[in-house]
Amino acid sequence: MSNTFNVCYLREYMDPEHQGDFFYAYETVYRNVPMKYKKKFSTQSMKMKILKWTDWNYKENAENFQNSTRIELIDEKQYYQTYEDVFGETAAEDKNMFHDYGQQYHRQSLRKDFNEKLTRSKVPSYAGERCH
Repeated sequence: MSNTFNVCYLREYMDPEHQGDFFYAYETVYRNVPMKYKKKFSTQSMKMKILKWTDWNYKENAENFQNSTRIELIDEKQYYQTYEDVFGETAAEDKNMFHDYGQQYHRQSLRKDFNEKLTRSKVPSYAGERCH
């Protein structure tokens, strides 16, 4: 069972190499949020408040951006899932993150990491410095 969750901002893009395919770019807004706050962050009003702030502060000029954004809550297990977790022996010792939610960096969207010690324990390559 996960003890934390992560609040992520998603931006939708069209894949320029495969017409009709789309993908999401993720940014972490709040990392390692204690489960006791899950109900608060799950409300539509809180998600809209976060979405409004991130949309306002994250300007996009990529031609393939689809002008579609949203907020998702991602549990600790999925957020810190490694290639080894997914592929077992085939990827033994590969501790790189399977999904890129911005775990390695303090990207411009990151407002707070509630447990930086947990981040450092799960992400060996964690930089711990602001990127932007």
